[in-house]
Amino acid sequence: MQEIFRLQWELNIHTLANAGKDFESTIRDPEQRIIWIENYRKALSAELAELIREVRDYGIGTRNGKVEIVDMLHFLVSLSQILDIGPEQTPSFSVPQNGASFEACAIRAFLAIDELQNSLKWKWWAKGGGFKPEKARSAILGMWDALALTCAVFGLGFEDLKEIYVAKNRINFERQRQNYNEDTKTEADNLSIRA
Repeated sequence: MQEIFRLQWELNIHTLANAGKDFESTIRDPEQRIIWIENYRKALSAELAELIREVRDYGIGTRNGKVEIVDMLHFLVSLSQILDIGPEQTPSFSVPQNGASFEACAIRAFLAIDELQNSLKWKWWAKGGGFKPEKARSAILGMWDALALTCAVFGLGFEDLKEIYVAKNRINFERQRQNYNEDTKTEADNLSIRA
């Protein structure tokens, strides 16, 4: 898991540099930190929705479903880095399925993402509130557990997860070099990933 955290750190430095920002100083700035927690939370939520769509349309265990899990992993690692959760605090990914359904995993992940949102002062109309770092950390640890269980449901062990992650990380670096954007977005490059 340490290599995944290192590779994600490098990708985040590169991606934010393309946007004219310094990743390390951005996530240490109290105001920017909250903005990037929210940015990554939204991205993680979108990836969860894509995974749910994939399972609904094609079932459990598809190649693209595994890539969607890895896309979730990218944003989960980024959130962990912002909240000072290290690789040693993540699950072993050798969790047995124990009869868990994908639906139960998806609900668990959604509730963790909701808890993360609730750790931020996102209700602009409400008085009080403010960022609650311990609640955010708890949400991310809950999301790690949900991801590990989802991997078990997909039959995706850590070594395969890491192999797919490394391949997708290379693709993401290449996308950044090619000025990847919403107008040019395509999933064709994901087809090269062995899953």
